[in-house]
Amino acid sequence: MIGVISGDIIKSQKIPKQQYDAMLYQLEQSLRAVCSKTTLWNIYRGDAFQLQINQSEEIIKTAILIYLQLKLAGYELRQSMALGSIDNPRSDIKTATGSAFVLSGQGLDKITNQRFVFTIAQQTVDESFSLNLAFADTLLSKITQKQANALYVYLTHTDNSHAALAKELNTSRENVTKLLNLANYQLIERFIVHSEQVIKTIIKGVI
Repeated sequence: MIGVISGDIIKSQKIPKQQYDAMLYQLEQSLRAVCSKTTLWNIYRGDAFQLQINQSEEIIKTAILIYLQLKLAGYELRQSMALGSIDNPRSDIKTATGSAFVLSGQGLDKITNQRFVFTIAQQTVDESFSLNLAFADTLLSKITQKQANALYVYLTHTDNSHAALAKELNTSRENVTKLLNLANYQLIERFIVHSEQVIKTIIKGVI
């Protein structure tokens, strides 16, 4: 069982033509920053992307990090995550097939006001997990660019003490603490850890 994320930038059609190349560059750089060498991804239709995650338990964290990367650059993103099969693996995932790709693409087409949706092939997502994702969705949609930056650095650095992050962000420890608290960093981190445990359980049940 693999994970697939399909996403696109919200209201990209309203971005002025002279800023469109900068948006595409930021999208590409964000994906490069978050995705490991083993994660396959592709940008298509100008403002959309799809990526394949073989370490399925990391799908929620990956989606959140991509969201934060684009958020700190001033863009809003929506993403459809799916767990399922891959029938025809390809180095270019545009030609790969399987339920994970189908469900992820369908979820993106149907997404409305959410930033994140999650589906599993031939299974119903547990209501408590869906509720937790909805809460995380709401919290993340409200953060500012500075808060997104602080949260991204916190989630990606080995030494994420507030003092260390203050040096990385070139600000005071007090300001780092304030930004992280406003971003509800402890709740987001707990949700990421919880999601990894839930997905590992789902995968074990399938195998």
